[in-house]
Amino acid sequence: MKKLLLALLTFFLFINANALEVSSEKVLLYNLNDNEIIYEKNKDVAGSIASLTKIMTTIVAIENIDDFNKEIIMTRDMFKGLYESNAFQIGLRVGEVVNYDDLLYGTLIASGADAVRGLTYTIAGSEEEFVKLMNDKAKELNLKHTVFKNPIGLDEEGQASSISDVAIMLNYALKNEKFKTIFETEKYTLSNNRITISSSLVGYAKNYGYDVSFIKGGKTGFTYAAGKCLASLAYDKENDINYMLITTNASIEKDEAYHVLDAVNIYKYYFDNYKYQTLVEENDLLKKITVKDSKIKELKITAKEKVTKYLKNDYDKTKINITYKGKEEINFKDKKGDKIGEIIVKYDDKLVKNIDVLLEEDIKFSLYNHIIQSKIRIGAVISIILLSIILIIKKMR
Repeated sequence: MKKLLLALLTFFLFINANALEVSSEKVLLYNLNDNEIIYEKNKDVAGSIASLTKIMTTIVAIENIDDFNKEIIMTRDMFKGLYESNAFQIGLRVGEVVNYDDLLYGTLIASGADAVRGLTYTIAGSEEEFVKLMNDKAKELNLKHTVFKNPIGLDEEGQASSISDVAIMLNYALKNEKFKTIFETEKYTLSNNRITISSSLVGYAKNYGYDVSFIKGGKTGFTYAAGKCLASLAYDKENDINYMLITTNASIEKDEAYHVLDAVNIYKYYFDNYKYQTLVEENDLLKKITVKDSKIKELKITAKEKVTKYLKNDYDKTKINITYKGKEEINFKDKKGDKIGEIIVKYDDKLVKNIDVLLEEDIKFSLYNHIIQSKIRIGAVISIILLSIILIIKKMR
């Protein structure tokens, strides 16, 4: 019965996802192929981001570590207040010896506050000094809605960010191969072999029976102010499209992992309904240009490559607009390699691509065609003159 209710809930939430009515109050979806936002809801509204904070914690730590295998001894001070604040810990102990890799994995994939303390105390001397490094990095990245008060992500007055800022943080962090490797890791065993940690995203998926095989990595979070949060990456293998999704403030009901369910349904909706649509096929005839004084009477301009745009499968083909801007007539004076114009491809009045039209070979001069065309032009002029004279004579009579 429970499985049936879960199936029905998933079905109805999937219908809502088709209308993009999801549990999360803040949503930001990127097409990473184009670095373009394709869906957003309240993306610039500042508030708590819970453990998504640890994205910044981790990248700042990585940039301040010289030796990732350096051994660290966990001290009593590192654990102060963690139990009282109900912060999740991976199970480190006072006096335990670990290394920086252990602490980085423990921070990012398992969201351990004890791992965070190990990083902050040994890198900056204290949590407060480490937070200064985080805020310096926020200024460097021009994060407009972000202020850090603690590196764990605990709700605290003055600590805030937006999902648009989280996206900037994550995009920046993913350029670091160390961070990217950790972010995409599902399971890790600490160097002392005492603790094995797993991705919290994968844990939720297993507990609730979600298929997240297409999600390449993620960071979950939860506080009462931030609700259930998730920053994740996904890959649509069929259409070769990479996505990034940031969500916060999903329902905190304990009977469902709404942040993960939102991600699954949103990704699948876009996988099923969007892809790169072909606006111009390779070798499509785009324009004919008149050629003067040559055996060739016209030059056919064809597409040298396919032009595509990320659109819904039922996109309106009447909104495709292809125009040519440039010379309408060329002759032997135009040489190979000359730009004679450009093809402008638009969809819904928005520019998709400009294609330069370059002359691929010299126009060979033809004296015969020049004479013939000259005779035609002269004949046309004489005819016009004669016609004008006849009309004038008629008027005089």
